Amino acid sequence: MFGTGSFLLGNIICLLINRSLGSTKFTAENVTSLRRALLQNYDPYLRPRLQQGDPVVLNVSFGAKRFHDLNEKEQKVSLLGYFDISWNDEFLVWDKENYSNIGDIVVKTNDIWWPTIALGNPFGDFETLKNPYGIFRVSSTGAIDWSPGGLFSITCDMNLLKYPFDTQTCDFVFVVLGYSIDDVIFNINPNILEVHGTTEWDVVNAEMFDGVEGKTGLTVRVTLERKPFFVILTVITPLSLLSVLNLFVFLIPVESGEKTAFGITTFLAYSIYLSTLGSSLPDDATQSPYMTVYIEILMINSVIIMAIVIVQTRCFFYHGNNLVPFSHGNTVSNDNTDVTKNDDLSFPKEQSKQPKGRTWSNSMAFIDRLLFFVFLSILGGISLYFFARMTL
Repeated sequence: MFGTGSFLLGNIICLLINRSLGSTKFTAENVTSLRRALLQNYDPYLRPRLQQGDPVVLNVSFGAKRFHDLNEKEQKVSLLGYFDISWNDEFLVWDKENYSNIGDIVVKTNDIWWPTIALGNPFGDFETLKNPYGIFRVSSTGAIDWSPGGLFSITCDMNLLKYPFDTQTCDFVFVVLGYSIDDVIFNINPNILEVHGTTEWDVVNAEMFDGVEGKTGLTVRVTLERKPFFVILTVITPLSLLSVLNLFVFLIPVESGEKTAFGITTFLAYSIYLSTLGSSLPDDATQSPYMTVYIEILMINSVIIMAIVIVQTRCFFYHGNNLVPFSHGNTVSNDNTDVTKNDDLSFPKEQSKQPKGRTWSNSMAFIDRLLFFVFLSILGGISLYFFARMTL
């Protein structure tokens, strides 16, 4: 009794093993026959639905390898990533048992329907996503997988108003060409793999969602935040030091003759910084960054200081002994008469008239100190205002 049961169990196991081994024993002729049967009357211009009123559902996920580049001058953003797209083709379904248990086959891309997806806002030529291998693998259930990828470069409208403390949001828009929103729909996996930034930018957020202004498509949105340390170190810090140094022109004595040269040197330094900053910003910026306006105001401030210094110098050298307007005092003579003796004759010494009150010569030091603190207060107020606008 026990031996008979063992014998039957052994036969069942052998039959299952043979059936399993037999499932993988198919020839090239079997595969060719299956492919010919599936593609004989296949029309690649028809959506893969038996009922053409039913939409094709594309299951889409996106993986971003890394954020590649952002060029403010050209308003160009590049992202290295790939899609994982799958759909079911109801024309490519077969029963494995009728075809030597063949589970999947390979077909050419030109032989079947597949979605024509293109980057909707490219930087450069308008191109569709490619299938570099030229083939698709189709399972017996009609499931097809496709993983296109590459370096996607787009045109992104940037708001540089708060440069270098700015945050940019750029949309990579992908559309399906030739079909309406009723023909092809997306089933999107919103989770995106971690995107790595660059030495200049941090990726704050990356998401994917459906919908492109009434068209069949999807959008990959990337939010970037600039790392301001480099700009602070190379632009803002020298600029702040230069703006304070510009005030020290009032501490240079007028009689040294170096006031004007010092002021012109500072003005030229501002010009260089402005040209350097302008070369990195787009020419068609709708709004000037606060940083640019700040530098321009510093230049205007430097011009005003230069004008004051020139007037000071003229007053000192040409009107040094003249009284400052609204100063009190009159021109008087000394009551004591000095007598110079020469042999037996005595001559009264000619008495010079000296101004009594503040003259331009002895008032320059006071005016310089006053102007120094006035412009220091103005500089502090302007700097606090603009840095508050850039950071808040």
